[in-house]
Order: sequence, then C-alpha cells, then structure tokens
Amino acid sequence: MSSSNDQAANDRFLDVWKSWVEIVKTSARAGELDFSVSTAKAIDEKFKGASIADLISALKLSGREADLAELLKQTGGDEKSGDMIFGPALIAAGRSDDFKAFAASRNYSPYDLAAMEAAGNFLAGKPDLAQASIETQHGSYRRGAGVNALGFLSMADRLDLAEPLLKYQDLDTADGVEACARVAQATKGKELAERCLAAASPLPEKTANDGAYGYAIAPQLVGALAAAGDWEQALDILRQIPPDVQPTAVDKLARFARSPELLPTARKALGSPGPMAQKRGGYLVRMLVLAGQADEAEKFVAAAPDDAARQAWTGFQAEALAEAGDTARALPLAAGITDPVSKAHALCAVAKALKN
Repeated sequence: MSSSNDQAANDRFLDVWKSWVEIVKTSARAGELDFSVSTAKAIDEKFKGASIADLISALKLSGREADLAELLKQTGGDEKSGDMIFGPALIAAGRSDDFKAFAASRNYSPYDLAAMEAAGNFLAGKPDLAQASIETQHGSYRRGAGVNALGFLSMADRLDLAEPLLKYQDLDTADGVEACARVAQATKGKELAERCLAAASPLPEKTANDGAYGYAIAPQLVGALAAAGDWEQALDILRQIPPDVQPTAVDKLARFARSPELLPTARKALGSPGPMAQKRGGYLVRMLVLAGQADEAEKFVAAAPDDAARQAWTGFQAEALAEAGDTARALPLAAGITDPVSKAHALCAVAKALKN
C-alpha cells in the first residue's frame, strides 16, 4: 500500500474514532442517556479507546448506578474515568453535599478537589467563588489547582471561561503557551492571542530548543490568531513550521477563519488539485461558510470531482452552517449525507448547536 493510501486509511480510522466519541459525548450532554448507552455498548472492539467519560459522569449525576455498572462491565471501562467531569458537574449543579461525599470516597489531592470546585463554580457562573477555591491552597498547590481547573474546563468544552486561570500557567513553558493559545481560541480575544504569541517568540529559536513548539504549540498559535481575526500573523506562523505539521495548522486556520479578506489566499492554497485535495477542499468549504459566503460554498460542493469528495465537503458545509447558527439549513444537509462518518460528524455538530 502506498504512503498516500496508508495516510488515507489512518485518517479514516481517526475520523471513525472521533465520530464514536462525538456521538457518545453529544447525546450524553443532551440528556439522551439511553441512546448514549446503547451507542457506547455498540462501539467496535478496535475503537474501544473512545472516551465515554461524559456518559459515565451523566449516569452518575442522574443516579443511574445500575446502568453504569452494566455499561462498565460490558465495555471494560473505569468509573473513575468520569470523575474529572462528574466532580465539577456536582458543584455546578449546586450539590455541595454530594460533592463532599464524592471527595471522601476518593483519594484525590487537596488541589485536585479545589480545582474541581473551581471548575464547577466557573460553569455555574460564579467566578469569584471559583477563584476563592483555588486561593485556599498554598504554594505549589495553588498553582496546581489553577492548572488543573483549566484542564477540567477543557474537558467540559468551556475554555471560554478559563482566561482568569491563565495567571496560574507558566508561559515560559511549552505547556503554558499551549494552554494560553487554546484559551485564546475559545475566547477569540486578540489581546490574549498576542500575549500567547509574545510568550512563544521567537518561534524558530524556541522550536530549535524544544520540538513541542513546532509540533504542538505552533498550530495552536495559528488557531488563536485566526480566532482573533489576525490572518497575517496566523499565516506567518504557518510558514515557519515544519511541512509535516502544516496540515494541523491549516485545520486550525480553517476552523476559526471567519473573514472574507482571507478567502483569496484560501482559494489559492486550498482549492487546487494535488495531494490531500479532498481535505483541502473541505477546509475551503468551511472557510467560505464561516466568512458568510454559504452560497459560494454550496456551488463549490456541487462541483466536487466525485461523490466521495462531495460527501466529505457536504459534511464540512453542514458543520460550519451549524456553528454559524444556521441549523435550519445544516440539518437537512447533514441528514442527506450517506457516508456514515461524515454524517455522524455533521449531525453531532448540528445537535451541539441546537443544544447551545
């Protein structure tokens, strides 16, 4: 098998794995627990690594212990894998007594428990209480609580709430810069994106000393700058990173690009034939929709070279429409996709948008 075929097979495997995760997570968060449980039990053996932490947490939160025990027995899962979602969820729901009982049943460190309390209070819209939970800790425990609270908000897909927690991150480290960039993507804040970029500069020098900057941090910086609308700097970072990392950075650019000003560059870079043309075309469809040119995106999809590309691009189109708030247009598009993987991604995006 050629390397391009190997890559296609790997991409397909990853897409299927992500689809399982999204279906279980989205249905659990939407309260469709019976459907989520049946989906988790149906996961093919080779995809058993798909996370069901959100479902475990939801079952515990709703008191369905018998269903949880059966699920864990069948899937070989671990109840504790849902703790980092369940703990904050108890606080967010105002169930402080249940949280105390949960804490007593586990052997977590004080700063882990403080981080769960903080994350839960952020989720509940109580940032002052959240900060107070962290500030009760001392020395390195305080910082650990702040770092972990940000991680718990990431698990809940709520990094848009996490900017106050960046003061506990060490921006002189790769981990700190990555966290900063991920929060900047969620908040779409230009000043924060610039702060993350400054912490990583000069990027080529830091990449030479620490490979994480080129392979993990740079794509996140591209996403942060794109989310803030700073296309020129996002593209500048894209040009600085190794070729094998550029697809990840392009994915970030496409995920957050919402400006017509970037479209001429995107058309030139993404709309031409060549290696990975199908994926690049999908990115262009996404960027067209997010930049307010949904009709042009539809024409581009209609002109797809084959059915496989059309199916994939329709998935990108439906996801982007859902994220842009046009669920009425996104839902029939997603429902009409025949490729199960593309359809699952698109329908989950619509379900997430409807829930929000």
